[in-house]
Amino acid sequence: MDTLLLDLDEAREAAIDKDKRRLQGSWNFVSGVRRAQILIAGDHFTVKFSNGDIYLGSYTLDPTAKPKMMDMTIHEGPAKHRGKTSLVIYELDGDHLIWCPAEPGTGNRLVAFPPDDDLHHLCIILRREKSRPATS
Repeated sequence: MDTLLLDLDEAREAAIDKDKRRLQGSWNFVSGVRRAQILIAGDHFTVKFSNGDIYLGSYTLDPTAKPKMMDMTIHEGPAKHRGKTSLVIYELDGDHLIWCPAEPGTGNRLVAFPPDDDLHHLCIILRREKSRPATS
């Protein structure tokens, strides 16, 4: 039984490492109710919204959940959200990230991705920014 628990823990950690590697980099807005750009570096994130709001913080993942879950703790940003955690569901599909955060500090998380015409929940599709070739 202990071996099974260790195997499950190892599998979960491997899934976290895999998704964390896949999330690294800059993600640009494709579609959704609010334009945004996300930068993931290590265990940290920056989210920039088109209205000028910028959020900085750290995140943890649970890619074994269905849908996948991310907890984003806001260290810097608008005062009403600073120090709070947004409970997120996400999906990685190639170079696309579907990112659906709940209002920070509410303790609520969506249980499924909302329909495209849902204006009550923030859900954004982003595309990984391709690295530019170095110029000589």
